[in-house]
Amino acid sequence: MKVRDVMTTAVVEIAASETCQTAAKLMRDQDVGILVVTTDGRVINGVITDRDLVVRCLACGGDPSTKRIGDYMDRHPATVEGDLELERAVQIMRNACLRRLPVTVGGARVIGILSIDDVASDVKRYIDGFLSVAGQYSRKAR
Repeated sequence: MKVRDVMTTAVVEIAASETCQTAAKLMRDQDVGILVVTTDGRVINGVITDRDLVVRCLACGGDPSTKRIGDYMDRHPATVEGDLELERAVQIMRNACLRRLPVTVGGARVIGILSIDDVASDVKRYIDGFLSVAGQYSRKAR
């Protein structure tokens, strides 16, 4: 299975020049924990997470109404390609202790987000399918 088969395609983007407060409101309104910082053409410039806003900005006394995302974002986030095997992407997430990964084409243009929740949902679908088949088999064997 490929990353593109389970990723979320609804990517919430923001410019590095926006304020941290704007980012926080956008996260709240869109119910997401990560924003992809992009330039023209959906080219990834970085990411900012809800944790970045709290730990890097608020906890250090930054005023979210004046501080810019560009000062706190991760400028070199891990990314994966949509055609990467899902198992490999999960290894990357586990090794880097990440809950979310931007999914790109050509290492630059954002096409989705792979989250640990996406992976968990896929595992649940797989197990449910397996149990359904196993149940049919066991009824036939009787």
